[in-house]
Amino acid sequence: MQSKFVTGKIIIFTSFIISSFLYSQEKVIISNAKQYGDFIELSLEIENKPNDKFHLIKIDTITTKTNKDEFLKDNHNVEQIFQRANVLIRYQIPSKKFKTVDIKGKLRYFKPAEQNKSYLKLDKVKNLKKNTNLINPNTANTNVLYFSIVDSEEIKKAFIKLKDNENFKKIDFKFYDLMYAFKSSKNQDFLPVVNDEIEFGYNNLTLRNPETGISYKMIKLKKEMTDSERNEIRIDLLIENKVSVKKIPFEFNTVEIKNL
Repeated sequence: MQSKFVTGKIIIFTSFIISSFLYSQEKVIISNAKQYGDFIELSLEIENKPNDKFHLIKIDTITTKTNKDEFLKDNHNVEQIFQRANVLIRYQIPSKKFKTVDIKGKLRYFKPAEQNKSYLKLDKVKNLKKNTNLINPNTANTNVLYFSIVDSEEIKKAFIKLKDNENFKKIDFKFYDLMYAFKSSKNQDFLPVVNDEIEFGYNNLTLRNPETGISYKMIKLKKEMTDSERNEIRIDLLIENKVSVKKIPFEFNTVEIKNL
């Protein structure tokens, strides 16, 4: 009886070692480190990661320091959102000439799935209640998350009180096929999936209401899309939660930035 118990402990311990070893094999790589004119761009990705909507990455934290001990400053020209393949960050050119940089931080590796309640299938647009938050408070870590299919009247109502609304008045709402409002938090993000795609539309326009922090996005999905086609648009959401995201640390020393 005692020997069986010891054997069980060995099996459990061995299993822990194997799972820890597999976790350590997820390597972050730098796929690009170049200077383009007046900015420096770094591109990071996870080696051998599938390129689909169920394996996404985002920068969680990152610091980049030159060999002159000067920290690079993000120029905020790249929106840090979850991506399928690689994530970018752009920096201002440092004040002192340098040869190499040291890079350290963490990536968020997001694996949405129905099983862990991070992949939510909503419905077709025609079946969704408009101008109301479609994210159940029980799904979010906080009550900050907001996603709503909106109409032009809801957008007008959100911006009518703002002083600088001249450009807003020129918007042709009839041009767009889908309009939605959204707001995420620093610790929990989400992505809409439209007709099974996370990268969708063109001629997109985003307006942010500084008073509420809610953004309104207008999207053209297809040339000459009919009203019946718009009603058939299917919406899903990929929502971060603790079981769907893990943070993968990375550190690179003496990285040379190529000058173009």
